[in-house]
Parts: sequence; C-alpha cells; structure tokens
Amino acid sequence: MQFLMERLVNRTDTGLGLAPPFDLAQAVAAQIQRIVECRPFRGANDARVCDFGMPPIVDSGIGMPDHQVYGSHLIEAIVRFEPRLLAPRLEWVTTGKALRPYAMVVHGNLWQNNEPAPFRFEMPCPGDMA
Repeated sequence: MQFLMERLVNRTDTGLGLAPPFDLAQAVAAQIQRIVECRPFRGANDARVCDFGMPPIVDSGIGMPDHQVYGSHLIEAIVRFEPRLLAPRLEWVTTGKALRPYAMVVHGNLWQNNEPAPFRFEMPCPGDMA
C-alpha cells in the first residue's frame, strides 16, 4: 500500500518519466524518519493543532530511562501514523561513542508478497552521515 504522496511520486505515466520501483521498506523508513523530524504543534490554551511528529529527544533527558520513555512515545506514533509496519518495537544499541552512546533501531514486520518480511531501521544521526 502506498500513501497518497508516494503514489504521486511513483508515477507510471511514461510521458512524465518513470519513477524508480516502489520499495515498501524504504517508504516505511522514510515515514519513521519524518515522524521523528516533525514536531507536534499545540495552539492557544493547549489546543491540539497537529499531533504528527515527536518532540526533540534532547528535551526528554539524557539517561536511558528518559530514552525508553521517548521510545515508547515513538512506538505509539509509529502505530498511529505508519500502519504498514506490523508489531513495531524499539531497541537501543550501544555504539561505543562518547557523544552518541546509543543508537535507536526500529524493528517490525512488513506485509510483502502475502507474507510478513522482517524490517529493521537504525535511525541515522547527522554526525554519522559525514
């Protein structure tokens, strides 16, 4: 299943040029990344305007208990906004790096070819991309 924007980008009209084949795992990973990067917004009197997204992880604290609370909220957001990922769960992996001691990895299953396929996505860190 493709979301609306994915259908628009992954067009099949030869007059527009063909887009690359649709990759469900890549689309789910991109949606999880969007959830983490977007910020929910509340208006006046704490009225909910947009619930999509997560607060910055640095606002939650620096200890593992704080990370686990953030992770549980992220799983709730994934369940709500990325229904293609079945049975999502989060894992914190030690990295051995002083400034980034843990990496967040999302696991679950994707329904592909009429059977579940394992899914694993390690959240990228801007410092690691250099």
